[in-house]
Amino acid sequence: MRDLSRFETVSPLAMLGAEPCPHPRGRVRLSFIDQPERERPTLLRECFARAGVHYDVRALPDAPFQADFAINPFPGLTMMLGALRGSCKRGARELSFGMCDDLALTVNLDGVHQIERQNGDLVLRAGEAVFSPCSDIQTRTQDGTLLALRFPRTSFAMVDGLDDRLVRRIPSDLPALRLLRSYLSAVWDAPIDAGPDLQRSLVTHVYDLLAVMMGAKRDLAAVAQERGVAAARLSAIKRDIVRHLASPDLSIAVLALHHCCTTRSIQRLFEREGTTFSEYLLQQRLARAHDLLGDPRHQAEKISAVALDCGFGDVSYFNRAFRRRYGAAPSDVRTQARGDISPSSRRDH
Repeated sequence: MRDLSRFETVSPLAMLGAEPCPHPRGRVRLSFIDQPERERPTLLRECFARAGVHYDVRALPDAPFQADFAINPFPGLTMMLGALRGSCKRGARELSFGMCDDLALTVNLDGVHQIERQNGDLVLRAGEAVFSPCSDIQTRTQDGTLLALRFPRTSFAMVDGLDDRLVRRIPSDLPALRLLRSYLSAVWDAPIDAGPDLQRSLVTHVYDLLAVMMGAKRDLAAVAQERGVAAARLSAIKRDIVRHLASPDLSIAVLALHHCCTTRSIQRLFEREGTTFSEYLLQQRLARAHDLLGDPRHQAEKISAVALDCGFGDVSYFNRAFRRRYGAAPSDVRTQARGDISPSSRRDH
């Protein structure tokens, strides 16, 4: 998620040129590294204004000004990830024509992020977060990386006492925040051509997690738990499965312990998708094996080693399951990947 090199880069000069800048589809990176340092605050301020976000951006006297971040827009939700170092910005009410009803959640991934207010400053340590209005707020970031979400305040009108929850520290170990960060990693990697239905679903789940973090009560909290929180937990579990496919000890009990839930709750999450934990785990392991067998970099590796690398302790079972899934033996897939005309009948166990 933090690898900005994966995103298309738009030059700030192109964005501010006389000709309209083509609006990129999906996530895009805005980098000022190649611009003279003294010009970066002005360029960033003008780029924000071109996008309809009016901030007064200034360099701090004791730190170099850097701005290198990615923006990922969704309907009703804008995500920003990256470095804003040595910057000071203020959303001025008289400039924020379209922002007065917008709120932001800022997660300090590392470094020091400071919010200045009349009754004292709020300094966020690594992993901590804060809800804040997008206008009339001043922030300072020194050598830090931020994850920020901007969304309409009106979408959370049903949350009681919302104003009392603004500009208050959110601890890094809050379960809803941890789930949100995990789910946002999946959202960032969503296909650029994701249709409107999928985009709305993703935004709804993020809204649910935000509502839980805001302290939503009664019916709203119940809906959020059943919808967004469940989707985020399933997404996190799936990511854990993919990361640990090679472990033969990976089990639903291990995942339940790690995610602080019951094995039955995990089973229900998969059942809602029309599958089971065991079926999903097998599918992912077979898919990984299929990819490895077709990868030229693994051509010298024995098929039995590939099976073990994907978490299969029994090679005979792996061969049977692979053939049922793909209609071909593992050795056939490898032979076809080499470009041979006819698959070999040889079997490597």
